[in-house]
Amino acid sequence: MKKQPHALEEIRDQIKTNGLMIFDNINRVPIYEKAYASPFFILWLNHRGCLKNLFDKQQKEFHQHDFVMVPPGHVMEIQESSDDYLVSLLIISPSFLQNLKHLYPFYFEHVEYRYNSVFHLSDEQYEGMQGHFMMLQAISQLSHPERDELLVKQMEIGTHLMEIYLQENGLTAPELTPAQQLFNRFKNAFVNHSHESREVQYYANLLCLSPKYFGSIIKKQTGISANEWISGYVIVQAKSLLRHSKDLNIQQISQQLGFSDPAAFTRFFKTNAGMSPKEYRAQQ
Repeated sequence: MKKQPHALEEIRDQIKTNGLMIFDNINRVPIYEKAYASPFFILWLNHRGCLKNLFDKQQKEFHQHDFVMVPPGHVMEIQESSDDYLVSLLIISPSFLQNLKHLYPFYFEHVEYRYNSVFHLSDEQYEGMQGHFMMLQAISQLSHPERDELLVKQMEIGTHLMEIYLQENGLTAPELTPAQQLFNRFKNAFVNHSHESREVQYYANLLCLSPKYFGSIIKKQTGISANEWISGYVIVQAKSLLRHSKDLNIQQISQQLGFSDPAAFTRFFKTNAGMSPKEYRAQQ
């Protein structure tokens, strides 16, 4: 039986064209039984209910009036949602995100390291953020030459709102241990350079560390070796492309993932997934 493509993959081109899109009052989050690494920056405004998922292999739960930030390239696996779960999603394309990083580098460039990914909003704060989402949705639907400029202005308002809410709740940037800071730097580097290298030595050099010390830190933070973490991340990306990007052939997928040729990709995939890419795609 063919599995459904991930909802974000079905509208990938539309998101890229529009730059920013709001999906309002989603009352059922599909359970795909597979991890997914989105290329988009996604903000979740949870209205009610509960969603359980794995975020970068760490257990997370989203509850009523929680606000969630999921930067691009990070792996999510939805496990279950309550019958009354209701959420609105703000999805930002890579190109639009680059514009925001240029205008607000402190907030958007390092947002995943400054705070945890989930924040709880008070009733008043929730209403303010809901109004922000509604305004973004109205602007995004405009057919006007200044649409993108207006979206950026509204995102600026939302950015300041979030800063105010975090301060009101007494939330500040966490004091991470040196090991946690190193692991975060590694994750960010791998998201940006995974198409260039999958070698532990490459990332150890990038972080100015010996491979042995670098490997010990990753093992301590994740419970698995750096090689296992890297392989697992690449396999998630590969499976997502094989499942959802039916317009891409094996050669194009191997190129997108940074493999020298389809044969190298096939060997890597078979070693880590137990079957060839073609066999995996045929099962979906």
